[in-house]
Amino acid sequence: MDIRTIGVVGAGTMGAGIAQLAAQHNFEVRLCDVSERLLEEAENRILKGLEKLEIPSAFSLVRKTTQISSLKDCDFVVEAVSEDLKVKQAVFRRLDALLLPPKVLATNTSSLPIRKIASATENPDRIVGMHFFNPAPLMKLVEVVPHIETSANTIELIWNLALALEKTPVRCKDSPGFIANRLARPFYLRPMMLLSRGEVTVTQVDQAMRIGGFRMGPFELMDLIGLDVNLAITKVLFVGLGERFKPVPLQEKLVEMGHLGRKSSKGFYLYEGGKPKGENPVLTELILGGPASKSVDGLFRSVLQDVYEEARRMVEEKVTTSADIDTAMKLGMAWPRGPFEWQKENFRTLSKN
Repeated sequence: MDIRTIGVVGAGTMGAGIAQLAAQHNFEVRLCDVSERLLEEAENRILKGLEKLEIPSAFSLVRKTTQISSLKDCDFVVEAVSEDLKVKQAVFRRLDALLLPPKVLATNTSSLPIRKIASATENPDRIVGMHFFNPAPLMKLVEVVPHIETSANTIELIWNLALALEKTPVRCKDSPGFIANRLARPFYLRPMMLLSRGEVTVTQVDQAMRIGGFRMGPFELMDLIGLDVNLAITKVLFVGLGERFKPVPLQEKLVEMGHLGRKSSKGFYLYEGGKPKGENPVLTELILGGPASKSVDGLFRSVLQDVYEEARRMVEEKVTTSADIDTAMKLGMAWPRGPFEWQKENFRTLSKN
């Protein structure tokens, strides 16, 4: 199919980012949301983004609408509404009735099963996961996630569209968390478990991971993402894959208390004017055990070993390939290396010694 007009359902951060991305690559865009306020905010973000790229004229390609019926003539539609299965199913039920096959419909879900979303439609073969990363105009990765009934033509179209948007696509089995969100869990869960036992401090962990080459440590990242958002993804993986993804009670307690990270000015750190102002003192009331005892090197290795073991399990389960895992973590999560690259580096270091 020749895609010229792209529909985007959902005008939040991701929807606006995808709409901007499409416009800056000369696609006509129909941005749909039930909220006029969200649509206006999205338009402002899109215009500012295009102005930074010095292509403000591309804004003329974007049209907003509160009526999903306005997407009927689009060549392709991607959904970016809230991570709620029933909400997404309702959207796809409408889209499936509105746009005739062979037009392709994609979901930007970060962790929900594609097959469950597709089950709400009469044409599940044209439903596929197309997971962009935030901010969509900048992050290079797109996870292409077919479910068991997705047609080969649908996969090919999405793959080529990702390339046309100057993204690097990786293919992934319809499995909880896909690649990046699943493999990021040990990066968060291991440090939280160590913190809960009093074996490390928040600052020690983040410094150790930055020394190892990460731009941000796990606690900084969770505060940035939102502890509630991070916890929700962990719960999806816990339900889908079992005990090793069990949420850490410490994180659950912080979310229950409203300590959600930067957006609430308190998470694992406190924030003032958007800048960190030290560790959250409430942690001392929630943590068991004595003074931190983990070395920087030992901490880094224990986290990376958990990550590698999960990556190896994903390859054994044929979720994806080792090459796509390394690509996904570097481009989607901004890691300096992928887990298999780290493992090879460790083997080289050991052989030299």
